[in-house]
Amino acid sequence: MEKISSVLSKISANAPFIFEILLNISAALFILIIGWLLAKIIRKRLRSPSFGPKNFDQTLRPVVASGVFYAIMGMSIYAFLTKLGIPATSLLAVFGAMGLAVGLALKDTLSNIASGVMLLFLRPLQVGDFVNTDGYSGSVEEIGLFATTLKNIEGIYIYVPNSEVWSNRLQNYARHTERQFRETIGVGYESDLKKTQEILLSVLEAAPGVKDGDLKPECYIASFGDSAIMVSCRCWMPADQWMKRTSDLRIEIKEALDKSKIDIPFPQRVLHNK
Repeated sequence: MEKISSVLSKISANAPFIFEILLNISAALFILIIGWLLAKIIRKRLRSPSFGPKNFDQTLRPVVASGVFYAIMGMSIYAFLTKLGIPATSLLAVFGAMGLAVGLALKDTLSNIASGVMLLFLRPLQVGDFVNTDGYSGSVEEIGLFATTLKNIEGIYIYVPNSEVWSNRLQNYARHTERQFRETIGVGYESDLKKTQEILLSVLEAAPGVKDGDLKPECYIASFGDSAIMVSCRCWMPADQWMKRTSDLRIEIKEALDKSKIDIPFPQRVLHNK
């Protein structure tokens, strides 16, 4: 009984101290949870196109949202640890050492972040552009801190590390509102070449949206092939709905040549038996 009473007396004597520790732990957990919830809510709101000014760049939204999220989480963790009684100077030293270790261990990840910053700063692509990089092509859905999200023509999402996008050759098909259509057609050696040129030029000039003036359609005799004479034609057209526009134009070219009885020969090989 004496031992029990002694223990109880010690607990009662230290009760204020224990209560203070539990209160600090509860407050620290509360700060961490509230910070995490607040960071998630703000990140979600910043990603929404309806949030903020109407002219806010959609390309910057994911990066700004992620940056704000990590900033709030960093401050929440700092407040959590200081509330537990860890000195601020010790935290700064620990964070510095951790930053150095993480930087050495995750140098590829930091390279992706640096590449993402360059992509956002120099703007070789932005959300909505259809791009082609080595091995990947699709519409840009998001430029994040670590990766660029593409949606290809099959509707499949592709996540490409920013460092690969930045370091490789990049073709942006949506940067300009006009593109040049080029097609090389083989016609038979018996064809009237001047008439062929006139037919192709008339088809190009009649196509919707084709430019005139200095950018008017052109048609040239390109080369003499093994089975056909190669005729090259080109014109400038609107870049929107490019696949449909070029497909319709190729159909018009084929129908016009067929109507004029201009043959498009297939490769042939003549064998002589001796």
